[in-house]
Amino acid sequence: MKTTGQILKETRASKKLDIVDISRITRIRPRFLEMLEEDDYGHLPNATVARGFIRNYGEFLGINSHHLLAVFRRDFVENQQGRIVPRGMVDPVNKVSFWTPRTTIIVAVTLVFTLFGVYLYYQYRVLTGPPHLELSTPTDRVNMNEDTVQVVGRTDPEASLSVNGHLVALEKGGTFFFRMPLNPGENKITVTSLAKSGKTTTVIRIVEYSP
Repeated sequence: MKTTGQILKETRASKKLDIVDISRITRIRPRFLEMLEEDDYGHLPNATVARGFIRNYGEFLGINSHHLLAVFRRDFVENQQGRIVPRGMVDPVNKVSFWTPRTTIIVAVTLVFTLFGVYLYYQYRVLTGPPHLELSTPTDRVNMNEDTVQVVGRTDPEASLSVNGHLVALEKGGTFFFRMPLNPGENKITVTSLAKSGKTTTVIRIVEYSP
């Protein structure tokens, strides 16, 4: 699609008119007429002056000024500094940005409350739910040729732990180590963790001892 400048330039050329002659009649300086034909509006004072020049130049050449100005508005716009620039250079700046200081505050406050809610939920689960209990050794149905087995695992630091009814002291972080004797044949090892809420978690392992 042709620009405003191309329409003016081609129309003047088709009429075989000289810019100097047009300048004398329209009282628009030759260099301004050349700028209009090249779509170079950067040195014009503002959009109002540019539209006035385009209207006068177009009417002199017999071009519909409304159509000519519509083409100009299609391709160019006045930015916040009052300069005329291609429309594509100013549209992204004029678009409303979602990320504003207000949205930053809203996101920050929402994040804080979310983290606080997660923390409260975790504390609630710790206080009211069954304790966490994991047993590293022994594995289930393992065969041993020694008469003792090391029971190793981890539970909640605030819980009470027992192995086959024997209380076991917890190390830092809730880890525990307990060596228990084995009888020939099948041995059932029951590890129970008791939370302050009164709820328990139990893990059972079967160990085969073959002397």
